[in-house]
Amino acid sequence: LAAVCDPVAERAEKKAADCLAATGEKPKVYADYHKMLEEVDPDCCAVATESGYHARIALDCIRAGKHTLVEKPMALSTADAERMIREAKARGVTLGVCHQNRFNAPVRQLRRALDDGRFGRLVSGSVRVLWNRGMPYYQQAPWRGTWAQDGGTLMNQCIHGIDLLQWSLGGEPDTVMAMTGN
Repeated sequence: LAAVCDPVAERAEKKAADCLAATGEKPKVYADYHKMLEEVDPDCCAVATESGYHARIALDCIRAGKHTLVEKPMALSTADAERMIREAKARGVTLGVCHQNRFNAPVRQLRRALDDGRFGRLVSGSVRVLWNRGMPYYQQAPWRGTWAQDGGTLMNQCIHGIDLLQWSLGGEPDTVMAMTGN
């Protein structure tokens, strides 16, 4: 880990200290990611901020010529996501989106079964998101639950199921249908 950046100095220092304890090396600490990009030459940048900042920071990393891994959701608008993809292609860098649930043991087992053809050719799937996030979840971080920084339930919570469905079925859907209930 070459550097840690967080506008809250205590959080950045904590992450750097955790890295030092785990690896014996302490990364540089920054409060401004622009300065970090000027002074550090990492192989890859990981963007793990409030969702509303993903596109802007990822685009700056890509424009600096860095491979970039961004937390989900990639961006809060299709236009921003498409801009990120175009910029990465134009600059010859890899852009990835972190969908960590793909690495859960039951999901990996399902993926192996799908790859082995145990279920035949899947042509349809559905996702139901039945969990509830209570106020303590939203109170942990002031950006959660806001349209400007969170993007809403579909972007922040349902995206896991949507990603797993799309990944399991092998690509982009032909048709999408949605319904809500209260």
